[in-house]
Amino acid sequence: MKVVAAAGVGVGAVWATWFVGTVWFPGKYDLDNTRRAILEQFNTYYGSAASWGGTDTEHDPANNRDAAERYFTLTTDFLEWGWGDAFHMAPVRAGWTFLRSMAFWETVFAGPHLGIKPGMKVADLGMGIGGPARRLVEHTGAFIEGVTNCKYQLGRAAKITSGLPEWHRERLKYIDGDYNALPASMERGSYDRVYFMESLSHCEDRSKPLEQARLLLKPGGLVGAWQWMLTPKFNYSDPVHVELKRGMEYGGGLRNLNKPEERIREMERAGLEVIESWDMGDEGIRRGHKPWWVPLAEGHDFFTKMRSSHVGRKLTMATVWLLETLRVAEKGTYNTALMMEHCGYSAATAGQLGVFTPMWVMIAKPKES
Repeated sequence: MKVVAAAGVGVGAVWATWFVGTVWFPGKYDLDNTRRAILEQFNTYYGSAASWGGTDTEHDPANNRDAAERYFTLTTDFLEWGWGDAFHMAPVRAGWTFLRSMAFWETVFAGPHLGIKPGMKVADLGMGIGGPARRLVEHTGAFIEGVTNCKYQLGRAAKITSGLPEWHRERLKYIDGDYNALPASMERGSYDRVYFMESLSHCEDRSKPLEQARLLLKPGGLVGAWQWMLTPKFNYSDPVHVELKRGMEYGGGLRNLNKPEERIREMERAGLEVIESWDMGDEGIRRGHKPWWVPLAEGHDFFTKMRSSHVGRKLTMATVWLLETLRVAEKGTYNTALMMEHCGYSAATAGQLGVFTPMWVMIAKPKES
């Protein structure tokens, strides 16, 4: 028995050495502060909303700018591990991988509805690590400038893009900036299209970044938004609905999730007229695709079953707990996984109840004077 146990320990040590040395995993790379410190900073922005049964977050005069930056510095590793290079959700088609399904809906949003064409100058506000921008450059031939205020994400985007052909690199540009107050290097009135891909809900008042988007546009330009949204079925008086909303906001680094009619009013305050407003997730179901919450619940393919599904997220949490216990992953990595489970569970449950979608699309044009 002792021999067997010793052999098991030896095999485990060899596996751990290989894993740590060769495999990327959440918590492996150093950040600009300890993960525990960043998580403590992030939690201060959400107060008691960080706990089940808490209260709504208070008004943030910075429009959630700093909280969102801390959130993505902390969670980008996990998001890339669980979702690839695009941190959003989409209906999944039988026979297609999750990543292929996601890329398909990106092109539905950008092509038939937003009308991005070859040679256009386009801004991606809230770019993440640039996955959608890279695919849309490939698909459309447009020139896309992505903006994020998260330096960790900028570093990941630059590293990934450095391995692409020159044709792609000359069409991609990544900018360190706040979409509430865009840098002067982004010339006003010079962009054909501006889009937000699941980034608008990371601020409290969407009219501020939407106004910035409008100011970037040339005459005839359009703004597109693929958004996390409460559906018309959401009941602000239902404590279960409200708790799921709060869980998504805290675990997803979001603020003030609201309904389409409320979001339209934010568009109008920004000087925009909405010409399309619809749930792309619901369209996917009507086309025969599996609902967007399937990868979050039971998983769709091997990738999502092992990483982003409910079981996959539990496996990830167990793995990072072990790595943190062994002092391979940094302290705070496990609690970050718990925070994100807060969001994953809440989003999937709210989607199944029909009170939330991460895929509400709006296309808008500047109002006529």
